[in-house]
Amino acid sequence: MEFETISRQSAHEAIVERIERAVDEGLLRPGDRLPSERRLMEQFGVSRPTVREAMRVLQATGVVAAHPGDPRGPEILAYSPAVFEKSLARLAAVDTMSRVEILQFRVVIEANGSLLAAHNRTEDDLREIRAAHRELQAAAERADGGFGAAADSFQAAIRRASHNQLVSITGGVLAGVVRALIDRRLADETDVRRRLRASERYASAVLAAIVAGDGPTAAREVTLGIHAYYAGHLDPAEQDQLALLLGET
Repeated sequence: MEFETISRQSAHEAIVERIERAVDEGLLRPGDRLPSERRLMEQFGVSRPTVREAMRVLQATGVVAAHPGDPRGPEILAYSPAVFEKSLARLAAVDTMSRVEILQFRVVIEANGSLLAAHNRTEDDLREIRAAHRELQAAAERADGGFGAAADSFQAAIRRASHNQLVSITGGVLAGVVRALIDRRLADETDVRRRLRASERYASAVLAAIVAGDGPTAAREVTLGIHAYYAGHLDPAEQDQLALLLGET
């Protein structure tokens, strides 16, 4: 395809934007090739360094791949969930994202992921969830610091059982961000084993609901479990915000 000449101000960003727009609109499809470097310079009316900087950005974001020694232009890549995952991880980690915002989003993702899992799970999914739950029970009894990883595995198995890629990706990113909150919560706990056993009871209720195919109950138990675990670690205003979601599942 042909590109129009652009202004020289932020030229490489304009090139990136136009190529991304062409991909979004289906004008460029996975496997298509961009014009050669020289041809891109001519079409956009920019220098070689500007084109190379634009290609560097597009490669870094997973839009194109350049193959050294290949005389053809960069190849348009199929969209990869890893690109979305990386962007979401950066967004969730920024200082302007409050902990209650992250927890609210986690409730939305995990509760609805559990609802979907109750309806979409296969026998293989149930075996995986049950195995992860046994590990969670053992970690709660040991109270040796392995509970966070076991909880991540249990929740990940449920997300996979939802058979929704976006639920799996966003939930996985949030799990990594929330892990620090889990560690701080346990560090402040005077009776760690009691806290972990209480969390495991919510997990057992979620598992039972998923096995029974009861999506609304699974979602409700996830929401109650997240609220019960974190509410005591939030200030009153944050508690009120998290509690708003208790009636939505």
